[in-house]
Amino acid sequence: MIGTKLPGKRWREEELPSEDYVRQAMPRKLGTFDMTMIFLMVMFFINNAVGTTGAGAAAFTYWIIGAFAFFLPCIIATAQLGTMFSHDGSLYNWTQKALGSFWSFFVGVSFWVPGILGMVGSAGIAVTLLQGLNRNWLAEPRVQGVFIVFILILSAILSLQHFRVVQIIVNMTTVLMLCVIALLGVAALIWLATGHHAATSITRASDLAIQPGNYVLFSTVILAFLGANVSMTLGSEITDFKVVSRHLFRGGLLVLVSYLIVTFALLVVQGPQAASSGPFSIIRTIDQVFGKFTGGIAVTCVIAFFIILTALFNSIFARLLLVAALDRRLPISLGKLDENRVPLNAIIFQTTVAVLFAAIVFLLPYLISLGNPVNLSNELFTVSLYAHSMVWAISSSFLFINLLALYLRDRRGFHERRIFPMPVLWACIIVAPLACVLAIIVTLSFSPIPQQIPSNIWGGIVGGLTVGWLVLAGIASMVANSEAGWEDLSADV
Repeated sequence: MIGTKLPGKRWREEELPSEDYVRQAMPRKLGTFDMTMIFLMVMFFINNAVGTTGAGAAAFTYWIIGAFAFFLPCIIATAQLGTMFSHDGSLYNWTQKALGSFWSFFVGVSFWVPGILGMVGSAGIAVTLLQGLNRNWLAEPRVQGVFIVFILILSAILSLQHFRVVQIIVNMTTVLMLCVIALLGVAALIWLATGHHAATSITRASDLAIQPGNYVLFSTVILAFLGANVSMTLGSEITDFKVVSRHLFRGGLLVLVSYLIVTFALLVVQGPQAASSGPFSIIRTIDQVFGKFTGGIAVTCVIAFFIILTALFNSIFARLLLVAALDRRLPISLGKLDENRVPLNAIIFQTTVAVLFAAIVFLLPYLISLGNPVNLSNELFTVSLYAHSMVWAISSSFLFINLLALYLRDRRGFHERRIFPMPVLWACIIVAPLACVLAIIVTLSFSPIPQQIPSNIWGGIVGGLTVGWLVLAGIASMVANSEAGWEDLSADV
């Protein structure tokens, strides 16, 4: 039965306070379709596909390599761990079982912070798409920042509703995004069928070749595949243990196919220059084949997708604060549920953090004299994005560290709960962390904004911020139990 204790004596199989509380307080209403839609919404950032088109047909090679070297192993590891321990918190909970409280909180914090940046990033993509409709809209970073703050507040209001309401909206919006993706695929086929030549050569073997000029795409696709375990942060709320593996593999296939379709459509209709147009290039592709009216409907669907994604991130990552508070590792007030059974204070807290981050990135450059505010905002946001992506990549490696630790601690118990052959799990444990390390090295070696931050100093800046954050996460992990103990002592007095 899902959520039961595991056999064996060497695992940390004691039940955390959050496990029992969430099982009783949160209804089990998330089925395979719900979780698949959540997985797809969290994993599919359409701008990732746009960014790969600059390398031409080689993008397909990197998508496939990234899928087999990292994405599939992450799905397998998540399915194995999620079947063994289906509790809210996912990586936080699994690390507790494998490595104990210090690493659990460390990984939880490292996992939570990129989620906050994801909220700001998804709101930022919605702003970029609006700018594509009219260059004069939201031209200044401070205006963009104000609009992003508006989306963040709107997402908080939505995420404070009953989660079933949020889920219905997520399902509808994700289905609309799938329709847009299908429309892009049809657009590419119609473009070719009506006598147009493909804007990119995709038929020769040399077109698909890996070359020094496109090495950076490896890190792009690996970072695009981060977050396979995010949906399992809602693990206690799924209806049946079979939902775990079903939604991961079905959602994973949809994500990969979606990235390939979008990449194909952009390369056929627009060519590598699509990368320079940003996310709005997908709308230009639809405009070019079907006309402005259809493109207008498509852009509305895509903007809605990223606004709802912001709310979904808010709902999911609030669960991490909830379970950590219930386990007395954060102030207990963050574990409060309102009448809709949502973590009210956790959502308010992380929305506040996201708003402050957006204000710093988009408004601070106007308050200090350090150069062009537009360039400074771009530099701050890009550096923050990549530094926290590095942190997320490192925290994701704990999927495989946890698998290894659980196996070594109690091999008999592990085999009793194993759902994949051991050679498959060993391949995942070995290959995926290596791919992750390689992606980190490539990311630190190539600046995405070389005109503003040269590659020779880019790695030092992003690497330094990454190390600094990991140190802070370690310090926070050490003091977390002390704070919890103080609250318990105060309560006893």
